[in-house]
Amino acid sequence: MKTKIYSFLLFCAVVVIAQNANAQCGARYKDMIFSTVTKTSNVTYSTANSTTLKLDVYEPAGDTASMRPLIILAHGGSFYAGDKAQDPTVVSLCTNFAKRGYVTASINYRLGDAISMYYDSGYAVTTVLKALSDGKSAIRFFRKDAATTNTYKVNPNIIFVGGNSAGAVLYMHSIYVDSLGELTPYLQTIINQNGGFEGNSGNDGYSSEVQALINCAGGINVPEFVGPNSKPSVNFHGTADNTVPYQCDYPLNAAVKVRLCGLGALEPLYQQFGTNHVSVLFPGDGHVPWDGSAPKFTKVDTTTRDFLYSLVCSQATSIANITSDANVSVYPNPATNQINVFFSQSGVYTQVQLLDETGRLVEEKSITASTITFNRNNLSSGLYLVRILKADASGITKKVMLQ
Repeated sequence: MKTKIYSFLLFCAVVVIAQNANAQCGARYKDMIFSTVTKTSNVTYSTANSTTLKLDVYEPAGDTASMRPLIILAHGGSFYAGDKAQDPTVVSLCTNFAKRGYVTASINYRLGDAISMYYDSGYAVTTVLKALSDGKSAIRFFRKDAATTNTYKVNPNIIFVGGNSAGAVLYMHSIYVDSLGELTPYLQTIINQNGGFEGNSGNDGYSSEVQALINCAGGINVPEFVGPNSKPSVNFHGTADNTVPYQCDYPLNAAVKVRLCGLGALEPLYQQFGTNHVSVLFPGDGHVPWDGSAPKFTKVDTTTRDFLYSLVCSQATSIANITSDANVSVYPNPATNQINVFFSQSGVYTQVQLLDETGRLVEEKSITASTITFNRNNLSSGLYLVRILKADASGITKKVMLQ
């Protein structure tokens, strides 16, 4: 009896969440429904490493919503210059998306010395990895806030990250490098000297996982970090960019001897692996052409708007479509190494699919036994959906968490 009551209450909670989420997928998150934005400047998000790291938070003025998607953006400046309040693209995106109903944040991160970066590739790599550590800490800061004081009223399950130029480089490595094992021993050594995979920038005990990437003229050291389970991304790049190379080359007109690979090298991999993404090229343009062109910035802004809107609303739709069938069990939940789907009756269902929280298909199997197993492999922690289909494509969907 208790189990039935619990199941009923859980169902009611899911329906309420779905109704609220679907209600928000009208004008909110697409149109600038808020005329003004409240900016809280110089919020301290970390004091680790004897360094005080600050961010600016942008919120829709007068908003009463209590579970809002979060966007965290990092500024450009080649990892030796720049500021959270001075990058025109970052500030404008933060402002516009706050007017659409998001909470947005522009972060500062540790910077290096320009001359040392030019002459010492090891120093340059270490500088980027320290910035990466800071970027992960900023994500954890908001999850910590959501779990404690809830000052910013963000939904910790819908966090997007990205940036402009160096800021995009920072978060591209955060979102595409899944483990130390993917890296060369040289990079592993530097990372371990700076706090390990999650870094040493504080807010420990909270996840740095995110749902998608906003890449404005970013690049990555090894394009093959992009794989079958890579997170969704929206990407912008000038094809004549020599600061962050459109293809694979040394950045800053080859002044820094650390390889970066831009959108020209990533796009074939996105297509090969079926990554949920949008890419916009600016033919013949150099670095961040949207910084000085209103029409080009509008293209970045509206394309990002539409892409994130589809992700926020697909999550709401996925939750709304969750149904039940007592003849089907998904266990364990939460899962660690594998997800099992058990059928007490044969012949009812024909296919079972595993989808990530954005609704993207991860793996599909025919039902040939009473138990179908999905191995974790390289899947990230988070919410997943198990969709069980009949021959006519109707079916049910169940939630499962991977720890």
